[in-house]
Amino acid sequence: MTAGTNRVFTVRETHGRVLRPYNRLIAHSADVGWRSLYAAIIEEAPFDAIESGVRHPFLIYHLCHPTAVTRKISGAPRERALIGPRRICVTPAGTTAQWQHSGHPEILQVYLRDSVYATAVNEMYGCEASSAQIVPRFAVLDPLLEQLSMAIVTALQDGSVREGLYIDTLAQMIAVHLARHHSARSLPDRTPTARPISNPKMRRLVDFIEENLDRDLSLEVIAAEAEISPLYLPRAFKTAVGQSPHQYVIGRRIQKARNLLANTDAPIADIALAVGFSSQSHLSNWFLRLVGVSPASYRRQAIA
Repeated sequence: MTAGTNRVFTVRETHGRVLRPYNRLIAHSADVGWRSLYAAIIEEAPFDAIESGVRHPFLIYHLCHPTAVTRKISGAPRERALIGPRRICVTPAGTTAQWQHSGHPEILQVYLRDSVYATAVNEMYGCEASSAQIVPRFAVLDPLLEQLSMAIVTALQDGSVREGLYIDTLAQMIAVHLARHHSARSLPDRTPTARPISNPKMRRLVDFIEENLDRDLSLEVIAAEAEISPLYLPRAFKTAVGQSPHQYVIGRRIQKARNLLANTDAPIADIALAVGFSSQSHLSNWFLRLVGVSPASYRRQAIA
C-alpha cells in the first residue's frame, strides 16, 4: 500500500479553511474515511490571510459567485483576477501564500495526499516528487481538472462519499494530470500506458475481490493483489473487464446483496455490512440506483 494512504485524510492536514469563522460549510470529507484526498465545499467569507505551506498540494475550483481574488506566493509576483465559475487555482505543496478577497465565493477545495502525487511522478518520470514540482496556476481553465472536481462535488453531495475506491481513482487521475500538465516535468509524450493484466492474474484478482467484498477494498489493496501500480490499475482493469474497479466492486456487492435478500431472512442492515457497504442507507442508495427498487421492495418481490 502506498505510504500514508492507509489513514484518513483529516482537516488537520489542511489549512483549515472550513474551520474559519463565518465560512459556511456545505459538505466535506473529514468524517467519511477518504484517504487519498481531502475535499470541502464551502461558501467563503471575505478573506485576508497568509497561509503557511502544508505538505500536500491543493486546488480550488470556483463553483459560483464571481469574486476578485488576489494571491501572492512567496517569491513570486502578485496575481489578481475576477474569478468566476469553472476557474481553478493550483497551489504546490510547501507554498506560503497570501490570499485576499472581499466576496462570498462558493468553492471546492481539494488537497491531494503528497504520497499519491509522489507515486505518480515516480511511475511517470522515474524521479522524486521534488524533481517534478507542481507549477502554481491562477484562475485557469482546465477541462479535465474541472471534470474531476465536479465528480468530487457529486460524491460529496449525493451520498457516495463512502466510496473510497472511487475516490482513490479520482485522486490518481488528478495526480497524473498535475504531473503531466502542471509540473516542472510536464511532457505531453510521457503519458503512462496501461500495462495489461495477464488472464491468470486477472482470474486471481476477480476471485480475491469476490472473497473480500466485505472488506475495505481500496485501490491500493486491489493493486497490491494484482502486483501492479495503483496508477495503472484502473485502465488495465477496465481493459480486461470492461468496467472500472469501483464499478465492478459495486456491481458484485449489489449482486451478492440480491442473492442474500432473496434467499435469506437476514436483516437488511446485516446484509449491507456483509457485502461491504457501510450501512443500510449506503446499500439502499446503490440498490435504488442500479436495481431500480429498494432492498425491502426487492425482497418482497423475490419471495412473492
